Amino acid sequence: MKKLISLSLTALLFSSCASIFLPKKQKVTFTTTHKESKIYLEKEEIGTGKIVTEKVKKEGSAKQIIIKTPGYKDTYGVLVPSRRQIAYWFLQIPNPLWLGYYGFWWDAINPKCMGYQKVINIPVKDKLVFRGDKDKYVDISNIKLNIKNKDKDIKSYSVDFSATDLEKNIQETEKETDLRTAKYEAKQAKRDAKKKKKNMLAEPDSKEMKYDDTKFSYNVYKTLKSTGFVDTVNKFFIDFNNQIYLEGSIDKLNYYTIQGRSGSYSRCKIFLTWYVKNNYNEIMDSIVTNEYSGDFTTSYYYSYYSTAALEAAKEAYSDQVSKMYGDAIDISYLKLHSNPVFTKYLKQESDFNTKDGALTLPAPKSIVTDKSDAGLASVIVKTADGHGSGLAVTQDGYILTNYHVISGKIKNKLNTVKIINSNGEESEGKIVRYNKYRDIALIKTDKKFEKAFKVTNVKSFKNLQDVFTIGAPKSIELGQTVSTGIISNERKANNNNLLQLNMGVNAGNSGGPLFDGAGNLHGIIVSKAIGKNTEGISFAIPGYLIYEYLNINFK
Repeated sequence: MKKLISLSLTALLFSSCASIFLPKKQKVTFTTTHKESKIYLEKEEIGTGKIVTEKVKKEGSAKQIIIKTPGYKDTYGVLVPSRRQIAYWFLQIPNPLWLGYYGFWWDAINPKCMGYQKVINIPVKDKLVFRGDKDKYVDISNIKLNIKNKDKDIKSYSVDFSATDLEKNIQETEKETDLRTAKYEAKQAKRDAKKKKKNMLAEPDSKEMKYDDTKFSYNVYKTLKSTGFVDTVNKFFIDFNNQIYLEGSIDKLNYYTIQGRSGSYSRCKIFLTWYVKNNYNEIMDSIVTNEYSGDFTTSYYYSYYSTAALEAAKEAYSDQVSKMYGDAIDISYLKLHSNPVFTKYLKQESDFNTKDGALTLPAPKSIVTDKSDAGLASVIVKTADGHGSGLAVTQDGYILTNYHVISGKIKNKLNTVKIINSNGEESEGKIVRYNKYRDIALIKTDKKFEKAFKVTNVKSFKNLQDVFTIGAPKSIELGQTVSTGIISNERKANNNNLLQLNMGVNAGNSGGPLFDGAGNLHGIIVSKAIGKNTEGISFAIPGYLIYEYLNINFK
């Protein structure tokens, strides 16, 4: 009996030897490509430099690595249990077979018995791009989710981890999975065709996923701000030469679950189209990109959690997935700076003159000489996208307005224009010339005008002078609305001169005349200040610069 008990105790002592004798921690070496890189493991800093060695507790799950390097975006990696240590196999020998497979099973699932890679190499490569003195500022318009068919455009892949051939595994898994999906879709199409023949009701189509804006817009905004591309000082004087806008459209998403021997992690690929826009909201160009994110731990949640724990787990999972998508979008944005299509729009111009030759217009014989006559020379400029105001400068139909009133949705594809005069009569308008840098345009209509404003290249206004404008604020139904104010000052802003006004104007006033009680033209209404505590601040293009801005004169 004593021998039996002794033998049993000895057997138990020597069962699960790997679980007993293998250490709880493993030495792992982390390598980067920058001597100032700070390495964080599960939010705890473990060292700085190109090579950092740390003893890591073996817990059987993937651990998040973040590399923070001055001048670079954060780099995300994962430490995943992926190998058995050599000692593990030798320690299986003492496991006694007469106890069944208990020892082998316990060693197999024990986190201590699954090791990490000895060396983790995470290169730092996504360098931040800082704004130069001659670069325009960049604003993020929005990043949309524009999925047309979520069954085809959002794909999930399960990929086997490999320390050396992970990219190859991803590509092969994509091919195999896409092939199976194509076969399934072909079968489904046949089923749908049969249903149609039998007049059976088709399943409702709800495959689109569209959101006008996502929180990733703010992520990119933070990157732009940290690199100096957001103008935090100049809030009023944004123009064609100092600002461009980016709009992103997420068209496809790939989600990869990388399966290690014990534990898994995630990576994504974002298919994103960037639209480069100017301050008139015209699309100047588009750039198609597809970029991988870094690697992220995304522990999924299970339904057997308590309610509170389940919600916390869901929130943690959602937060990590959002960071992963945001990381891919940030990388996509930084890659734009090496794309010549983008960089050509980023540089400021130095020549703001129109490229059109000199144009001589007939001077009006009957000019506005009193504020009561101004309505006869004021018009509404109507387009497919809205309306603005304008002013006749000749009696045979030449009209001035802002460029942004006639601009279209795509560069060099201007809106069709119709002119509504003070009597409500509508006529076709033809765009003769424009200057985007100065936000001014010249239109010709066949309608004759009883009165026209006299344009002069002589500066005749005075600060604190009473002035008026006539336009159609907000609605065409409010045409011929008169607003009054004073000229506060003339300001120089981004190589443009502007008259600052103490006058209430709205969007439909753009392009309207700025004149005094004697009918003298002093400018063209162009914009207003928007925001808290900015009511009553508006701006106009000085009238004495119209000759220069459009290269016109009057005879």
